[in-house]
Amino acid sequence: MADESPDWLVRLYEEQGATLHRLTVLLGAEEQSGRILRGALLALHRRSQRLIDPAERIEFLQESVVHAARVARRPQQPLELPRVEDPRQNELLAQISALPPRMAEIIVVSHYLAVFGPELAGIMRMSVRGCNQKLEIARETLRANVRGDGIPGGIEALSQEVTAALRAAARTVQAPGTSTLAAELGQLGSDARVTFGPRSVAVLTALAIVAGLVLAALTTPSAAPVEQPPASPDQTVAPTAGRPIPAQVRGVPLYYVGRDGGLYRELRDLSSSGNLVGSAVDALLTVPAADPDYRSMWTAGRLISVEQSGDALTVNLSAEAYEAIESDQDAELARNQMVYTISDLVADPYLSVQFQSDGGAAPARFVSESGYRRQDLAPMPDVWITAPRNLAIVSGDLTITGTVKPGLGEPVVRIINTDSGAVVAEESAQTSAEPNPDGWRPWSVTATLPPGRYEVSVRTPENSAKPVETKTFEVE
Repeated sequence: MADESPDWLVRLYEEQGATLHRLTVLLGAEEQSGRILRGALLALHRRSQRLIDPAERIEFLQESVVHAARVARRPQQPLELPRVEDPRQNELLAQISALPPRMAEIIVVSHYLAVFGPELAGIMRMSVRGCNQKLEIARETLRANVRGDGIPGGIEALSQEVTAALRAAARTVQAPGTSTLAAELGQLGSDARVTFGPRSVAVLTALAIVAGLVLAALTTPSAAPVEQPPASPDQTVAPTAGRPIPAQVRGVPLYYVGRDGGLYRELRDLSSSGNLVGSAVDALLTVPAADPDYRSMWTAGRLISVEQSGDALTVNLSAEAYEAIESDQDAELARNQMVYTISDLVADPYLSVQFQSDGGAAPARFVSESGYRRQDLAPMPDVWITAPRNLAIVSGDLTITGTVKPGLGEPVVRIINTDSGAVVAEESAQTSAEPNPDGWRPWSVTATLPPGRYEVSVRTPENSAKPVETKTFEVE
């Protein structure tokens, strides 16, 4: 049974506080660090009778801090990691900062805490498969962007370098100090011998946080040696004895937002839960897009329930799901993600979706008497690339496929060798005259390419100034 005195919480913070504070700063939430850490500790205290194992308590703190830090920083705001003295480490930190924010986050959390597989998935509130895929894409993207790619040992050696660079950056983070440290620590010691009520626990926790932050500021830890390479997320994790491997539902359509503000569909594999719509809604809240050019406007919260009656469906989300959506435009994009994902799954283009928050009224931007419905292809981009997938490895004989909205001209496809910057192909795609059942006109281009890294971009004649969508891939 958990110790009822608050001493264990003080000791836990003394062990983990500096690490969690520095992680919060690395994730771009320095100004909110005190509030985030205090909230995580109080939440853990409330669950102390259920979370008894010390390792589970640490994982709970890590998950709470990471989640709160991600919510505190706007999703599209890039990470800005501190500079360090070592030039190679500086280069790695700069390249991590240049990644799409959700990619950078998973690199920072996994390598700074040295957690992978199911443990990382729990902290990031993602499925194990989705977390592994996202981390794999992030590491491969980082590897491709780092100068001097011929690192002995490949991706694992790069991971060790990333871990060392992040820990070096963390050591530059200074916590706030206080001149009352001795008195506060003395108060903690004397109060530990008396009975504590809820208010006393809150005060004690706040004092513990201040004490821990001061200790972090007054102590300069030495570099943590990397005794062994971090476990690869690609490594197969053996299931716990007696725990069945969850079934997968393949090709579930999830809609994400592209850099141009259009809706793009990804086909993802989700765990079978008996409620596919619920699984898809939960994925929009917790699973980042596989393509780094896409993002979800929903970056927090949890699904409470989904209820459907005829052509009307109500999505009940926790209040925190709406907190990071601050503008009318972002709210419209978020609504469209839900509406198009759900209506695709239930095969009802006339479905009306209503929103709730904790069983009550949703924020004003998500309230409509008649509900929200699809707007045909209006929120979609003019043109999509459906194959190859981003960061795919393909053969030299390649067929690039996609779709374009009716009424637009034949898409112009350009292929660039990213190693040399040379344009190796540019031509109009062969395009169907008739739309498919979804309303799009399919197109395709064939190419034979030598081994190397490439970027394919596509534009329509009506929007020839810039590409609508791009994908990068590698030819073996």
